[in-house]
Amino acid sequence: MKHNKHWLAAALAAALFAGLLTGCGGSSTAVTSSAAVQEMAGAAMEDAANGTGTGTGVTDLDSGALTPQDSRKIIYNATLWLETKQYDQASADLLEAASQAGAYVQSSESSGSAERGDRSVYYTLRVPADNYSEFLNAAAQAANLVRRSESSQDVTAEYVDLEARLASLEQQRQRLDELAAKAESLEDLLAIEQQRSEVQYQIESYTGQMNVLQDQISYSTVEVYLDEVTELTPQSPSFLSRVGSAFRGSWNGFVSVVQELVIGLIYLLPFLVVAAVVIVLVVLLARRAARKRPQPAQQKRPDGENGSQPPKYTQMK
Repeated sequence: MKHNKHWLAAALAAALFAGLLTGCGGSSTAVTSSAAVQEMAGAAMEDAANGTGTGTGVTDLDSGALTPQDSRKIIYNATLWLETKQYDQASADLLEAASQAGAYVQSSESSGSAERGDRSVYYTLRVPADNYSEFLNAAAQAANLVRRSESSQDVTAEYVDLEARLASLEQQRQRLDELAAKAESLEDLLAIEQQRSEVQYQIESYTGQMNVLQDQISYSTVEVYLDEVTELTPQSPSFLSRVGSAFRGSWNGFVSVVQELVIGLIYLLPFLVVAAVVIVLVVLLARRAARKRPQPAQQKRPDGENGSQPPKYTQMK
């Protein structure tokens, strides 16, 4: 019995080392105390040493040696800003273009009213990657294209890494199933089932990540903003239109400044009225004080009472 326990400990250590090499987050393979179990654990270590797992997949990707089934995995995203004078028609044409491309509306948000002529809608569309470029061109024809933004993300390395992890975990689960069939005691069977549960949990986690990544690769995300306007933005404005736009902008700025000044004066009006009343009172009080102040007496000159010059007499001849 002691001999069997030693084999069990050695096999568990070997399986744990194999799991670390395959990059499966610490999942290990429990084994039974038979000689066949020891051989299977040794085979797991040999597979890991030979490159079975995530390491080889990533290395091959970095070196550019991709197999045909490991083609590039790219996520495409785009944003369109559109405007139109005929909002209903443009909106219908946009949805028709999405339908023709096999796309679907993931979410939408609208605002404004037809009476005011300021309606707008925002769409988040999921478009099949194969029809991505075709849909963008069709959507640009539905209304006046103001702006277009595109981005792409190469997730090939992440995709290959997930594939390798899942393949390694599947191999470990198969080994655990084989070991469970050869278990010689209840203790060994429980240890194997515990390890199998951990492996199964990781398989489900990586599978979920793989599904999300595959969905983003298969369906591109396109955001569309459609606005109702009275005048369309010119695609290539001329010199005169640029001058007109500059003048309108300058005039609008001048009007805005004047409006702000008038509003500021209205806010200051009560203070100005009080200040004016105070100034008027001060002036009146100053004038009244000046009237009550005594005037200095007029000094008389010695050559006359009234200060006039004495009469001159001409000499008679």
